[in-house]
Amino acid sequence: MSAPGGSLSILDLPGIITLFYERAHRPLLPGAQKPLGLFVRYLRRKPARGLAVIYSVDEVRRGGKAHSNDPNRSVSLTLDEQALDGAHIRFTSAQAREAPLEVQATGVLSVKDIGLSVQAFPADASLPALAASCDTTPESPLFGALQSAARTQLGDDSWRLISAKAIPVRYKPANRCVIRYQLSLEHGKDETVLERNLTLFGKVYAAPEQARSVQALQQRLYDEQFNKTGGSPFLPRPLGMIDELGLTFNEAVQPANAGDRLVTGTRVLRPQMKRGQGGEITELVIPVEELRLTAIALARLHTSTVRPEESAPRTGAKEAKRARERAALIASHNPAQAEEVQRLAQQLAMRLETLQPDAYRPAHGGFKASQLLFHSQRVFVVDFDGFCLADPALDVGYFLAYLRPSGLWYHRPGMMPWFQAAAEVFTTAYRQAMLELGVPQAAVDGILQRSRLYEAALLFKIATRRVNRLNSPRPKELAAMLEEVAACLSN
Repeated sequence: MSAPGGSLSILDLPGIITLFYERAHRPLLPGAQKPLGLFVRYLRRKPARGLAVIYSVDEVRRGGKAHSNDPNRSVSLTLDEQALDGAHIRFTSAQAREAPLEVQATGVLSVKDIGLSVQAFPADASLPALAASCDTTPESPLFGALQSAARTQLGDDSWRLISAKAIPVRYKPANRCVIRYQLSLEHGKDETVLERNLTLFGKVYAAPEQARSVQALQQRLYDEQFNKTGGSPFLPRPLGMIDELGLTFNEAVQPANAGDRLVTGTRVLRPQMKRGQGGEITELVIPVEELRLTAIALARLHTSTVRPEESAPRTGAKEAKRARERAALIASHNPAQAEEVQRLAQQLAMRLETLQPDAYRPAHGGFKASQLLFHSQRVFVVDFDGFCLADPALDVGYFLAYLRPSGLWYHRPGMMPWFQAAAEVFTTAYRQAMLELGVPQAAVDGILQRSRLYEAALLFKIATRRVNRLNSPRPKELAAMLEEVAACLSN
C-alpha cells in the first residue's frame, strides 16, 4: 500500500512504534533476546474517533502466533482523526523522527504534534487504573479487595488470601479490560489448614461512575432473580468493587460438577450439519435446548422490575440515526452499491422512527451469542454495560442478526435452512416464556414483529465491520447482507 506525497501508510506504523521506543530508550518487550516484530491483532477506524491498532510483540520467526492473545505482550497505538487521510497517514517519516516525544509517568509515549500515542500493556492513558488492577502484590489495594470478594463468594470471612495472579482476557484500549484473577486461599490453623483455589473476574472501566452504575444494576438484577428462582439467576453474582479504581468483581461462571463443562455461546450456536457420502447434508443439528434456555433468560430479563435510567430509553429513533450513519459509512466504502444501501437504510430508518412499543422494558442492549455461557443445563448472560430501557424487540433483533452464520454471506449450503430453523426455535421459546410470565399475547406479537426492523438495523452494524477494519470491499458479501435487510423489511 503506497502512500501519496511521501506520507506513511498504516503498514509503516510498526517501524514508527519501534522508532519511538528506541528514542525513549525503552524495550518493546523487557528481557527479550531475539529480534522482535509487531503483529496486528486488532485494527479499527471509526468516524471522528481515529484509528486504534493493537499489536502483539513476539520474536520475528514465530510470526506473532505464539503469544497473539497475551495482553501482557500487547502494544496499542492510537492516531487522532486529523492525522488520517483514508487508509493513509498525513505525517511523513521525517516528521515522526523530529516531533517532540513525551514519556508520561504511566509509560505512555505521546507525540502530540502528529496526533499519535503508543502504550505497552498495562500502560493506558485513558484507563489509568489498569496497572493497579493488575497489581496483585500483598501490599496493593487490589489484594485486600480480592480477599473480600472471595470471602463474599465463599460466605466465610475466615478464608485468607495467600496469593493472586491477574490474567487479562479481554482488553479494549482506552475503554475497559476484563481480568481473570486466580486466587489461592487458606482456612484454619496448624494441622487443620484447608487450601482452596478460586477464580474471580474483574472489569476495570475508564469511567468509575460507569462501573458503579453497572455494578449496582447487576446487583439489583441478581438479587431479584435469586429470589424469584430460588437461587438460579441468569447472570454471575456481583462480588463488590474498588470504587476509586472503577474495578468491579464478579464470580466466575463454572460448573459445580467435574463432569460438566463450560461452553461459550459462540461455540454452542455455531451451525452444525451431518453429512452423508459425497458431502451431502443429511441433517441440520440445531442446538434446541441452548436456544430455549437463551430465550427464557431473555424473557426473564424483559419482565424484570429493575429499571435502568428511566429518562433516556433506547428508542427506535436512536437506532434509526445509527442506521443512517452506518449506511453512509458503508456507501462511502462501496460506491457501486451505495444507492441500494442508502435506499434500504432510508426505508428502515423511517419505519424505526415511527415505532411505538407498548412499553419500554429492561434490555441487555447487546444481546448476542458472545455474551452467553452454558453449563449444567443453564445459561448465564454477561456484559451488562449496555443495560438500558428499550423496546424488547431490540434484544430479540440483536440476537437474531448475530445468530446468522458468516457462511450465509457466501451462500454456503445449509446455512440459510440452519439459521431459519434456529431462529424459529428461539422465537417460539421466547413467545412461550413471555406469555408464561404474564405478558399479553398482543404485546408479544408486537415485539416479534418489530424485532425484524431491529434485525435489519443490526445487519447494517455487522456490515460496517469490514469498513472499520479497513478491509477491501467485498460486493458479493455486502449484496447478501442487503438481501437479508430487504427480507427483514418485507416481513
